[in-house]
Amino acid sequence: MGTEDKIVFHGPRWLYGFWQSNRPRIPLLGFALVSVLIEIFYFDFMISRGMLDKQVQIQLAGWLIPFSITLALALGNAVLLVSLWQSLFERIAYALILAPFTILLFLPYILESTWWVGLANGVGNSVPSLRGSIDGFYSWSYGLSRMDAPTKFIASQLIASFGTIVVAGLQLWRVQSARGLTKIVQRRRLR
Repeated sequence: MGTEDKIVFHGPRWLYGFWQSNRPRIPLLGFALVSVLIEIFYFDFMISRGMLDKQVQIQLAGWLIPFSITLALALGNAVLLVSLWQSLFERIAYALILAPFTILLFLPYILESTWWVGLANGVGNSVPSLRGSIDGFYSWSYGLSRMDAPTKFIASQLIASFGTIVVAGLQLWRVQSARGLTKIVQRRRLR
């Protein structure tokens, strides 16, 4: 009666063992792939905006391999994301790391985009009390928008990494606080 509902594996035993031992790592590999793709997309975005890619030649076993310093920085951030996910958020929430990182990474470019400036002007025209704040922000940020591409690249990477670490710390604090609250409630029930 209950045998119809079970999935039976008819392959070699080593393949089944390999699958069972590596199945928990599949979300980690998927998260790592998404992190690397975000960083490669951002790197390509910055190259298209005029950033020059400085490459050095590394000799490895008689071969000269081109090594991009800026891509190494970007992929270092992908490693940071994966390590944060693995140590703090495993099986809790994927978006709690990727969303703030991606938003902070592209925030300077979103704020200076024409559609965002148009939206800010529309809000400033419809709510006159916000007009001064919006004009003040854009006059302040005009100097920042004139930065050269490599400086923006490094600043965006650092801001996104720092922001993600802050979000991770807040999430860890929230989880620890919830555990502490649960322990207090359990102690009171035992009394």
